[in-house]
Amino acid sequence: MKTAMYLRISSEDEDLRTGEKNESESISNQRSLLRDYVCSHADLSGSEILEFCDDGWSGTNFERPAVKALLEQVRRGQVNCIVVKDLSRFGRDYLTVGDYISRVFPFLGVRFISVNDGFDSSNPLDIDSLDTSFRTLIYDLYSRDLSRRVKSAKKARAERGAFLSPYAPYGYVKDPEDKNHLLVDAEAADVIRRIFQMAADGAKTWQIAAALNGDGVSSPKNYKVEAGCTRTPWRSIQEENFWTASLVAKFLRDERYISKTVYGKRSRDIVGSTHTVKISRNDWVIVPDRHEAIVPEALFEKAQTCMREYREYEAASGSGNPLKRKVICGVCGHTMQRDNRKNGSYRCVMKRLNTGFDCSEEKVPEADILEAVVDTIQVYAQYAVSIDRLLQTRQEQRLLDRKQAQRQLQTLQSRKARLDKRLQDLYEGLVEGEISRESFAAQKKALTAQAEEISHTVLELERKISGSDDGSNAVIDQFKSYAGITALTKEISAELLHSVTIYPDGRMDIRLNLTDEIKALMETLRRESCPA
Repeated sequence: MKTAMYLRISSEDEDLRTGEKNESESISNQRSLLRDYVCSHADLSGSEILEFCDDGWSGTNFERPAVKALLEQVRRGQVNCIVVKDLSRFGRDYLTVGDYISRVFPFLGVRFISVNDGFDSSNPLDIDSLDTSFRTLIYDLYSRDLSRRVKSAKKARAERGAFLSPYAPYGYVKDPEDKNHLLVDAEAADVIRRIFQMAADGAKTWQIAAALNGDGVSSPKNYKVEAGCTRTPWRSIQEENFWTASLVAKFLRDERYISKTVYGKRSRDIVGSTHTVKISRNDWVIVPDRHEAIVPEALFEKAQTCMREYREYEAASGSGNPLKRKVICGVCGHTMQRDNRKNGSYRCVMKRLNTGFDCSEEKVPEADILEAVVDTIQVYAQYAVSIDRLLQTRQEQRLLDRKQAQRQLQTLQSRKARLDKRLQDLYEGLVEGEISRESFAAQKKALTAQAEEISHTVLELERKISGSDDGSNAVIDQFKSYAGITALTKEISAELLHSVTIYPDGRMDIRLNLTDEIKALMETLRRESCPA
């Protein structure tokens, strides 16, 4: 048996290290509490203990490295029990936490214990109790209120000109004496000046990128990694990283290079989510003259006149390209570029950017990619329909087995009552001298052995009867809903499509989200139908 201890501390709890909050919130004290709990309970003390720790991660989403590793081992059947200090350590999103506690973990046969909340999923009354639901809701509301107050405080500081991003933009470094102030990085600043000068001289963004790559200038990502930056994860598809036209264009529009601080260009639309949305320029917080400029304002403005005019677009609900950033070149591993035609197509532009990759520049029609993705989704949707039928059949069989177990339980309980009565009569016979002590001992031993055997069988039957009646599966239900789709929308793509990798020979490798769960469920059903 393997027991997993999950520990978490939020980045907002930094003051724990200064003693401003109760020490029981710290990682070390969580570890001690959970180890003491496991060792003091006989049903857990002999198990192998695994530790998963997210130090400095918010509980408002499940995009945390340790919790993802834990859930992966749960899916593989490598964890039998999870122990946490309280429900908020596991997560503060009450809907997701509730789903794991009441559906996912019971379905996978994993016990979940929250020590300070007195919650143990082995007690069926705890799983869907009003108290548990209320606690997870309170943790969620607390996170939302904390997020609102943090945003308000950060905006006030931004309006005073403080630089609030966790990392300095390319061309700058943070002032070691004031992390909210920027200093010029001389080496990177020379590259920025070159970019602006080339743009002002009429060079296109892809030509500037190709020139930088051709001259062996390190990309911003590689430059910062070489300088010792510990940022992780970095928004890059693979390790090889190059200058691109979109990156050059981004730098050319960045007003921070003319001594301004800019805050609020994007915002998280959901508390705890890593997804962000664009904010209108009218709502940005821009404060001039906050640090040394890298390029003169006149050069900055001249570069702007040579570029396409900046315009804000407000996408209508449901619109947008469903394949955005999801079509990958099979040679270089970078995203392929879509042209702006009505019947668009994709091609890789890495070759013309002097990256050293021999990518095919042949165009792939967008319609062909969309058709292949829809076909793949429909295949898995049909798998889901078939699996759902098998799950329903399995559930019906379990219900029949449960009814039979209930009948057997009633019979055994009657036998147990008769044995108890015989033991009572036997004892009375001994007291009244009707039987000898030797005869009493022999008969008592035989009756006690029968009673113990019946009690063991009764416990097994009661466990079988108390099993979950829920035969549904969230992943299966999700795929079933797409069984009849005829087109790929942005919403379906965001939910299901991970990537489409296209190779020079025309082959497409389509990766969908959640397909591993489908395959694992199919394997489980296969093993159940073919017992050893």
